[in-house]
Amino acid sequence: MRGFVFLFTVAFALTVFTQLAFADGSQGTAPKKEMTLEERMKHLGLIIPEDVKKRFEELDKGESPVLLNPEDRFDWREMKGVTPVKDQGSCGSCWDFAGVGAVESAVLIADSVEWDLSEQQVIDCNTQGYDCGGGWMDAVYLLYRYYGANEETCYPYRARHGYPCGQDTCVGMVKLDRSRDIPNDVNEIKNALLTGPVSTTFVVRGGFNWNCHQGPMGSPNHAVVIVGWDDNLCGGGGWIVKNSWGPGWGDQGYFYMPYGSCSIGSNTQQPVYTSRLPELTYEPKAIIFYVPSGGEASRILQLGNLGAGDLYYRIRLLKPTFQDEFGYYWFDSDNPLGPEYNWIDINGIGEIVDFGGNPDDGNSGPMALGFDFDFYGNSFNSISICSNGWASFSDGTSTSSYNRPIPFGSAPNDLLAPFWTDLDPGAGGDVYYYTNNADSAIISWVDVYDSWGQGVFTFQIQLIAPDTVVYQYREMGPEGRIDEASIGMENGNGTVGLEVSYKEIFTYGEKAVRFCLAEPPGELDWLEADNDHGRIRPENSWDITLNCSAGDHPDGVYFASIDLYNNDPESVHVDIPVVMNVGMTSVDGDDVTAVPFRSMLWQNYPNPFNAATEIGYTLPALTDVRIDIYNLLGERIETLMEARQEAGEHTISWDASSYSSGIYFYKLSAGDKAFIKRMTLLR
Repeated sequence: MRGFVFLFTVAFALTVFTQLAFADGSQGTAPKKEMTLEERMKHLGLIIPEDVKKRFEELDKGESPVLLNPEDRFDWREMKGVTPVKDQGSCGSCWDFAGVGAVESAVLIADSVEWDLSEQQVIDCNTQGYDCGGGWMDAVYLLYRYYGANEETCYPYRARHGYPCGQDTCVGMVKLDRSRDIPNDVNEIKNALLTGPVSTTFVVRGGFNWNCHQGPMGSPNHAVVIVGWDDNLCGGGGWIVKNSWGPGWGDQGYFYMPYGSCSIGSNTQQPVYTSRLPELTYEPKAIIFYVPSGGEASRILQLGNLGAGDLYYRIRLLKPTFQDEFGYYWFDSDNPLGPEYNWIDINGIGEIVDFGGNPDDGNSGPMALGFDFDFYGNSFNSISICSNGWASFSDGTSTSSYNRPIPFGSAPNDLLAPFWTDLDPGAGGDVYYYTNNADSAIISWVDVYDSWGQGVFTFQIQLIAPDTVVYQYREMGPEGRIDEASIGMENGNGTVGLEVSYKEIFTYGEKAVRFCLAEPPGELDWLEADNDHGRIRPENSWDITLNCSAGDHPDGVYFASIDLYNNDPESVHVDIPVVMNVGMTSVDGDDVTAVPFRSMLWQNYPNPFNAATEIGYTLPALTDVRIDIYNLLGERIETLMEARQEAGEHTISWDASSYSSGIYFYKLSAGDKAFIKRMTLLR
């Protein structure tokens, strides 16, 4: 079991996966105003079918069992076995919230994963006809058993019914084994609680309150979740109960009720969930197409499941979010297409920038580049440097220390902002400038203090003609001082730009960001997948064919993104960058420059394999390459190739027909870089 509590508040999921076609265009939020008891009683909504009543009548005739845990207090809140309290609003869906709440607790206890599961899915998709007019918990348990539970961010609650079922647009995150009935007996319920919270019912009448309300027996009309007991409560002991009336009601959403009061404990059920976490693997980490003008190409995206439970996935092909409308895009060094961290020390060769006697808020005025640099459609041969962590191709007078979102209309514009905040080189550190007067220049802020004398920052801008910008971060800190800056770049009037980070922690150091120019983003009409959703059994894999068609797109570089949405709680959303290089079957000479990328070694395909497999890799430049095969003992058993190769994508086959089944390793040595991956031969 992977002990990992995962809080799913991913804004990306909210925008991408909640686009369900609801007729009234509602936003799906429950009422915020606290409702009175009388208002709540209008929306209790519990319906107990006649066959269920008879089933529990027979069950309740049994003898009380031996109490397994004689402690006078047991509370799943204290053991982190409950999820946050929710509000059903003006919808008679207590049955839904009780069932979902019990399932969330069962999964949290078994997997240490905190899912926020969808009540609206149950309202819209149950087959019993239950809705805001009322229902029974079995509808939750049956749907989650046979279909699976969607998460709230994908299928948000609307406190209304009448919408079409939209669960097929989401992924089933949890599958229930079954549910079991618990007799209305204090010892029976206590014994069941040792496994996890239970859903139950009771009677709500006028005058009901949260603190040990005592009332007569009757026909239950409300469903809740019992999460524990306390024999010292309410004079003679009572249940600790989670309600669905929001955290502003009762004791932060909970109430306490004496054993036997108001028929509490009637019709109690418990979901049964066995820990079966899937574990996603995928290769490659980035998809790069080289397509002739007007041509087509295809690649395989291999999804695998190394876990114990079924992996459910759904993919969406998206326009890039990391590219602006002019065509600039950015990747950081955490991305497989991003640059490597490569700090260039210019302290010995660069000049210290003179800020005219005011290093706290100074601007160097224009400094010659010695070459032409293209930036947002204009060509520049000089740059101005501000002490406050930014530079500009056109602004040699501004000294703004008040950083803003990027882009922003007012000065400074034509902006490069590696770490725009209130810095003061006069309090410590220096700013250096170097140019080779041919094709590259570097600006370095080295051990520069902020104006409070608390943070010390070392970062640099690298300019590579004709249009590439790289930010390098060597050492940034301490933590309390690195969440104030703007990081990004923008055009000459502040209308177009790329914001990497704004007033949030981006890096502590040893990180790089690269900005490059490609074709402006347009309609995503060049990428298709042959299978956008499915289920992968444990220890299995599935191949998705991605087809790329250049069509009438001009030669150049195009971007997309695969959002791989799945029920592995440690990687619910995986973003796989996709690049289409049109008119570039190779990269050399004066051809159109392809997207820059690092040396990368792909997972062999197929894997596992029988007798033969292919190994793919990419090279960023003309490089000496060697590929070796090793056995499990680390002994080199074969060298597949040793040669000098051009930049681009390459593949090589390994015929393993003379080797026995087992684990093998393959190693790519490219220049001064080395990469190793594992593969499995099955004979």
